[in-house]
Amino acid sequence: MTILVITGAPGIGKTTAVIHVAITLKDKGINVGGIVSRELRFNNMRVGFEFIDLITNDTNVLASITGNGPKIGKYFVSLEGCRFAAERLNRAIKSCDVIVCDEIGPMELKSIEFINSAKNLLEIDKKIIVVVHQMLRHPLVEQFKNKSSFLINIDLENREKVNEILLHGLVAE
Repeated sequence: MTILVITGAPGIGKTTAVIHVAITLKDKGINVGGIVSRELRFNNMRVGFEFIDLITNDTNVLASITGNGPKIGKYFVSLEGCRFAAERLNRAIKSCDVIVCDEIGPMELKSIEFINSAKNLLEIDKKIIVVVHQMLRHPLVEQFKNKSSFLINIDLENREKVNEILLHGLVAE
């Protein structure tokens, strides 16, 4: 089991790094799955977040400024979107060699289905990349940090080298 945990300030490049690593691994013939999340923007304004399935590129809303569901700041969390992410993680556990979970944050933790699928990642003998919200203190985050083979806090000093560091951590194992 290899668990790489990534954290860092919002907008520092965590998702960009994870997507780059996933593409590089896929180009090498490695079966990569899971989910990443990205901002949804309208007229250059952030209006929410969505999940992207790394196998199919299907998307589903994580949270938006409109809608219903649990509220985090100005966003309403989509429990249906979290269910989508949980299903994609569970499918990746069964069929992939490397599983990406971007991210475990306050929004995702509003869904018990998401929490349970993320917990499943702690029990498998595969290579896992998990992005965790920088300031989040939660038992699930602590479990990932405690079981991690490698924890990297992306910052302005190291973000140019992160892809290389992550790839080395996954391929060298």
